[in-house]
Amino acid sequence: MLQTWKSAHPQTEFAPSWNIPFWNATYPNPADIDFAREWIINNEKKIVDQFNEPFHRTHGDGGTGLGSDSLTSKYPYFNLFKLTRDLPAFKNIFSFIKGQYIKFIDEQSNGRTRNCVFVSWANVVRTGQEFDVHDHGSGEYAYLSGNMHLDNYKTSTLYYCPFNEKNVKSFDNVKGGLTIFPSYVKHGVKKHSENKERVSLAFDLYVEGDKFTNGNEIEFIKV
Repeated sequence: MLQTWKSAHPQTEFAPSWNIPFWNATYPNPADIDFAREWIINNEKKIVDQFNEPFHRTHGDGGTGLGSDSLTSKYPYFNLFKLTRDLPAFKNIFSFIKGQYIKFIDEQSNGRTRNCVFVSWANVVRTGQEFDVHDHGSGEYAYLSGNMHLDNYKTSTLYYCPFNEKNVKSFDNVKGGLTIFPSYVKHGVKKHSENKERVSLAFDLYVEGDKFTNGNEIEFIKV
């Protein structure tokens, strides 16, 4: 479902205005979500250990505040859907994301899909941790990003107005909940207080011509 976050009509020629589209959908097969969650938890340590040399520890954690030992901090070095390309649950989720992207573009941009590639990673947040406010890119090639939550959580993802971070839009973190949003939009999650891991997957779409891909991209849309 398309949701558009619009500013009030500007009353002067210098007042800011914004019109930010979000796409929300819920993946319909809970069994696939459960499988993905378990796979990520079971493989978290393996991925972190594989990319935990000094070179991999200096890149940062994407501004999330989760630290250089987190699974999130390894996002430049692996692609979740490349690692899991032979697993039916992940294949199904990938197809769902692609289908929702197409629906989003059909409603928002009159069907103007672009040649783009897909990079993806996973996040495991434990009790007492939180996602600091960050964005996924605001350069000239900025396109779309997304996240999907792999269980029901008491948290919400907060999205911040580019002109005033006191102006916030939130979406609850529900099982199978997918949100696609412009990559420049800053977002974060308050402290996780439950006694279970908060597991999600995240992704970026890069358009043809963007040089900021990390070598782990996979083809998403070819038009």
